[in-house]
Amino acid sequence: MLMKSWLMLIGLMLSLPLLATNTERDYHNNVQWAKSSINQNQSKSGFKNFDVNSLCSDATCQGEVANPSQSSYYNNPSALKKDALLESGRNEQSQAVTTSFNKGRPTIDPNDPAYHAAVGYQNDAYNISHGISSKYHDCDKGQRCDIGSETRTCTTPTRIPVLCHVTPYIKNFSTIQKTHTLRLSGISPFTITLPAATTKVKTVRFSGDFVGNHSHSLFFKLNGTVLGYAPTLINHEGCSLMDSMCGLNINRTFNYNRETSSSLTLQVTSIWMSDWGNGDVPWGLPNSKFRNLPVTIVTTEKKAVIGYNNSCPALLPECKQIKSQCIAGRATRIINGHSVTVNCWDKLLTYQCNTPNTCGALSECNVTSSSCDAKLGGVCITQKQKRQCETQQCQDVGLVCGADSFSLSGDYYEPDTTRSSDFNKAAAGLAAIGEAGQNVKDATNITEDSAIIFKGDVMKCSNKAMGISNCCQDSGWGNDIGITSCSEEEKALGTAKEDKLTISLGQYCAEKVLGVCIRKKKSYCAFNSKLARIVQQEGKAQLGLNFGSAKHPNCIAFTPKQLQQINMEGMDFSDFYEDLHEGMVVPDTSEIQQRLQQSMRDN
Repeated sequence: MLMKSWLMLIGLMLSLPLLATNTERDYHNNVQWAKSSINQNQSKSGFKNFDVNSLCSDATCQGEVANPSQSSYYNNPSALKKDALLESGRNEQSQAVTTSFNKGRPTIDPNDPAYHAAVGYQNDAYNISHGISSKYHDCDKGQRCDIGSETRTCTTPTRIPVLCHVTPYIKNFSTIQKTHTLRLSGISPFTITLPAATTKVKTVRFSGDFVGNHSHSLFFKLNGTVLGYAPTLINHEGCSLMDSMCGLNINRTFNYNRETSSSLTLQVTSIWMSDWGNGDVPWGLPNSKFRNLPVTIVTTEKKAVIGYNNSCPALLPECKQIKSQCIAGRATRIINGHSVTVNCWDKLLTYQCNTPNTCGALSECNVTSSSCDAKLGGVCITQKQKRQCETQQCQDVGLVCGADSFSLSGDYYEPDTTRSSDFNKAAAGLAAIGEAGQNVKDATNITEDSAIIFKGDVMKCSNKAMGISNCCQDSGWGNDIGITSCSEEEKALGTAKEDKLTISLGQYCAEKVLGVCIRKKKSYCAFNSKLARIVQQEGKAQLGLNFGSAKHPNCIAFTPKQLQQINMEGMDFSDFYEDLHEGMVVPDTSEIQQRLQQSMRDN
């Protein structure tokens, strides 16, 4: 028996490289063990005087024992690997195993419902075994859900500002008639300046009283063209001398009807009437002087009819103007030979377009493509998106989650009830949201700016000088010691402080006598729950708000809009944890098991 054991050890030592994954490494690791095993067996009494050659029937066997053929693999793993591959190809048993293995393998359809469900159970095994519902399995309803996808389309505003240019253009020119009344004084000729838009002088009229140094007729030329003459009348006696200034009167209208510029030259000369009308040139009197000679000139002007071009021809109702700026101001330009003056030649209007956002409901979907859906002034104001959305189809399979687990040895595993370190924070945040929701639920006619959530009350207490009475003490209110002179409000405040429902705002002097403060008051914001106090205290810090001062407290509630800006996750709810656990009743494991069994029997 000892001899067989020894031979088996020798064979095992020589064949280990064939069985190991890493032949050379395993050989070196086990060779020392094999040697020590041989030595241990050789030291036994039955192993004495043993000759291995006595077991061999011929010299070939003895040679194999002395020099095994497998020794050629020592320190030569590549040779071992090569011979192993050759042997597997020609060995009948190896060929039979390989052939059977390749022939009998079943083909699995990945789309088979049973296979699909099994893979789902496998991938979601942790949640199922721990009674946790996921999107793949609903432990409460006993359902298995298939997750798919579908493509949906939505639109979203780009909120890119739109710049629109409003510029004037000339529709046409209209002709209007204007009358210009002047009074001329001095010595002829006179220069008359008309508006730049003047195109024609129709008539020139001289009518009214004036003063001149000659009492004769007057001869007129306009821009070198003879208008004609007009007799004058002396307004009173004694003005016939050549150099006297007399009061005169004139009344004569001349037709002109000529295109003209805005600058006119009018020549006025006193003449003798005896020579006029006989073909002779009238004799003009020298040094003709005038004062307030009345002249009325009727002209025509071309007036530009102005229209405006807008680079954004059609505005949507969702687009509101947010800015207007003139970038090319008042100026006069020559258009079609006419002067045109406009206060602003280029007005830049900025619009903000808030088109409907239908992608908000698809926020959980992945964007696969996007394109411009609407443009204004060359700017894309609405973007069209294609999104890949996850779909869920569930069916009742009687799924039971959270069953008891067993180890491979068959020992029953009963999980210990432990408290998650994250539970306190999550539960406190949910409780705060729930309390805020109750405030909104109980209110009527609210808006996003209605201050109704976590409202605080201003409470004050007095501390009289020289220790007469301190109704602001922070403890001992339950014993009612030394507070008989305190008001009911102060007693209630003391209890609220002990219950951690207040926020101290400091103190101020409420009463002075001869410049000495004899009564101080402390102010507090008091809340009806620890949650309200915590959310107010930390929420206002996040929003950059405060509670006012001791003399002028501000305990106003939050608005729904402000509450949305507060990060509940960053708050310290540790003061609330004790209340949370005191009011919590967690069923034990046996009760949960009984409920599950009863539920299965009922179904």
